[in-house]
Amino acid sequence: MSKLILVAGATGKQGRALIKSLQPNSDSDDIPFRVLALTRSASSPSAQRLAQERHVQVVEGDIDSPESIRKVYEDAKGSGGIWGVFCVLAYPGLGANADGEERQGKFMADLALEYGVSVYIYSSAERGGEQSDETEKLSGRAKVLAERHVQALGERGLPWTILRPGFFLDNYDDFIGSIAVAVMTRGLKEDTKVGVIDAKDIGHVAAAVFKNPEKYKHQILVVIGDVLTMSEQHASYKRATGRTLPSIPGFLAAILLALNKSTQELVQHFEKIHTARTTGQHEHFESQLNLCHEAYPQMKTVYNWAVEQQKNQGQPENAAEWNKVSLWRLILGKL
Repeated sequence: MSKLILVAGATGKQGRALIKSLQPNSDSDDIPFRVLALTRSASSPSAQRLAQERHVQVVEGDIDSPESIRKVYEDAKGSGGIWGVFCVLAYPGLGANADGEERQGKFMADLALEYGVSVYIYSSAERGGEQSDETEKLSGRAKVLAERHVQALGERGLPWTILRPGFFLDNYDDFIGSIAVAVMTRGLKEDTKVGVIDAKDIGHVAAAVFKNPEKYKHQILVVIGDVLTMSEQHASYKRATGRTLPSIPGFLAAILLALNKSTQELVQHFEKIHTARTTGQHEHFESQLNLCHEAYPQMKTVYNWAVEQQKNQGQPENAAEWNKVSLWRLILGKL
């Protein structure tokens, strides 16, 4: 019998990647995993594309409406109940209030425990270990509190796994991505290395956890494919494509860094993670990263990602939605 997995955030990058990784073999009638793809609108184009997959059923629900999610669980009882949950929550935006993210993260874990799911994966974010958790703000703070709640529920029987992805390489796409590249190139110290990940690989890692849940039960996986300085990232990208990462002019990045607090905090965030990793403060980094690479050994480097980007040109996926800002808003400091 197929195992039923609820994917919260199904139309986003991580959700889509997991759903693709769980596709059954095309030459077999067997469907090991069936997906309930949670969306607020089953009629949206992205939801309709998911509905075309034979292992996917699109279901409507809003995490801010608890009864709508409870209904999804109740309706699933007729198919044997929800076996696993993948929970990734929408990023509220650079500099935005994240109280809703915290509330949603705790609620989804509570409901998973209540309905006795066998595997609960919460996708959080890499932050350089836990020694600076009390100084995290906004979305970072929301993730810390959601993680703590998930882990506490483990003592009551929730079989959790936490993924902590690095900085998405997709964040470099399109115009907003060119702002990110410029700000990071200009703002970070020359020797500061950033852990990066292709969102598709997060899906592969999550799928591996669902396929071998006991190995990853009550484990944290740092999901990173490459750790490079910005100069090294530019070099890898150029080696793959013949050009450096697209970037706005450096003087504009300098203006942003001088005027905008959110860009300053972004740079400080990466500096903090680098320091934690290189000084040993992030004491579990290697073991948590190794777990990730055991789950999926083919993690893409910046070079591999750039090669794939080159092949897939002309197939945009709205990659620049990561921070929901514009250059003008950043310059004006409206965050």
